[in-house]
Amino acid sequence: MRRFIPILSCLLLVFSPAGGEDHLAVYLPDYRASVAVDAEFYGTTNLILFSAEPGEDGTVNFSRITPELLSVGKVAKEEKGIEVTVCVGGWGRGKTFANAVSKEGNRERFVKDLVTFCREHQLDGVDIDWEFPKGDQEHADFALFLSSLAKELRAEGRILTIALGYTRPLLKECWPHIDRVHLMSYQPWNDQPYEPWLRESIELFLESGLPPEKLLAGLGFFAKEKAGERSAVPWKKMAAPSNLPLNFANSYWPVGKGTCDLRVKLAGEYGLGGVMVWEFGHDTVQPESSLLNYLSTALK
Repeated sequence: MRRFIPILSCLLLVFSPAGGEDHLAVYLPDYRASVAVDAEFYGTTNLILFSAEPGEDGTVNFSRITPELLSVGKVAKEEKGIEVTVCVGGWGRGKTFANAVSKEGNRERFVKDLVTFCREHQLDGVDIDWEFPKGDQEHADFALFLSSLAKELRAEGRILTIALGYTRPLLKECWPHIDRVHLMSYQPWNDQPYEPWLRESIELFLESGLPPEKLLAGLGFFAKEKAGERSAVPWKKMAAPSNLPLNFANSYWPVGKGTCDLRVKLAGEYGLGGVMVWEFGHDTVQPESSLLNYLSTALK
């Protein structure tokens, strides 16, 4: 078990990371665009449009970043003051990352396509979701790509964030190029005590050299089976009047106000930059049962 002595252990529910802002980052997939039209995003500070897909040669396929999705982002930015970024990659959409960053020419095309897209659509930056680089060479290539992308984005006042699995910190030299890390700490793969697992995931990244204010603790708005097919049940289904209770004690990882409270508590204790949510469409649209509404209030 890793050991980490929190600097702000006395602060449980209210925190002010060194970055000066408590972030609430929310992923909005292309297949949720219709439910997000005229949506109330509550305290969301960063809306992440999910997702584009890299090609083997570094070119980027933006077809899933539809006009409808971009329109939702535009309204969120202009009317609500939310920072809006575009994600590239994700589960099943990042298999070509290794080749896309393996050569200098590929990396240059990759960077150019992303920066140009942000410029054309007035987006605030890019989120990278490679699941997952393997081995020293892929990590080294990724570091070169992140350095180049960050340089071009920052030259235009844009940001670079990255989604990472809870067991996979990057090379220490990557951290200065990244504005925020979205830790995909939704639930463990193996049955184990929940809070100690989450603490260990956070501590692994802090011990790797990542400044705590750059780390956002990830929270899934779904319950997932601990074994079997590992099927997931979205919160909006569980919160419905016809909902049948799940067996959280034995079969499913938890979701609800308690999991929100735990992220807020640990963000304060470790001095993190806030909380990340996967994903908007799993929540309810009713304010009284919305986890996003509850979470944004707790962060304040």
